[in-house]
Amino acid sequence: MVPILIHRRNYEEITVREKDIVYYLQRSNKSSHNSSQKVLTPDLKMQLVRMESIAVTLYESKGIFKIFKASKLPFRECFAEAERVALAIVTIGKSLPLEANNRMKSGEYVDGVILDAFGSAGVEQVADQVNREIVDIVKSQNFEYSQRFSPGYCQWNVKDQELIFQNLPGEDIGVSLTEGYMMKPIKSVSFAINIGKNIKKSRWETRCKSCEERGQCTYRMQ
Repeated sequence: MVPILIHRRNYEEITVREKDIVYYLQRSNKSSHNSSQKVLTPDLKMQLVRMESIAVTLYESKGIFKIFKASKLPFRECFAEAERVALAIVTIGKSLPLEANNRMKSGEYVDGVILDAFGSAGVEQVADQVNREIVDIVKSQNFEYSQRFSPGYCQWNVKDQELIFQNLPGEDIGVSLTEGYMMKPIKSVSFAINIGKNIKKSRWETRCKSCEERGQCTYRMQ
């Protein structure tokens, strides 16, 4: 596989599914006594439609990725069986999180929580799009690819956010890293994908079968 240049672009078409919003609302409900209902009532459904019309005007979706030779990256157990590693950063920008936060502070708590859910679902949609672009490149050259995985998940230390940002210019899409390894804007995602001739059978790619956290992991295999 020939190494590729950095790919970066905007992602204007973001289609969020209703079930994804409900999923993030349920996650929010587990951590707050005042958040939105778990049941999608007619009134809540109307609120979702109303807030979606606002969310789509606030998405500022961008992504950046590059495929590296694994040997050119610092050794990590998660990359040990890969020939190439794709690193990526995606974001929906700062406008939606800011609006969600402002609404919560002004007492429009449910609207704020719903907007936040649209932010979480939206950035995952952007990650899915970038994931598909990487997969298309990999498949065109007859290589296999892993599920995407992020620092802080799958036993990959969250401190390796630094590794990703050292190898990708996150500032080109308006994303920076704090001293605590959090990304700004908050609705941003970084991830890696392993690439190689036999990745599907690698120990890393089959790890989920024995993982105790797979039932509640965002990156669990289907």
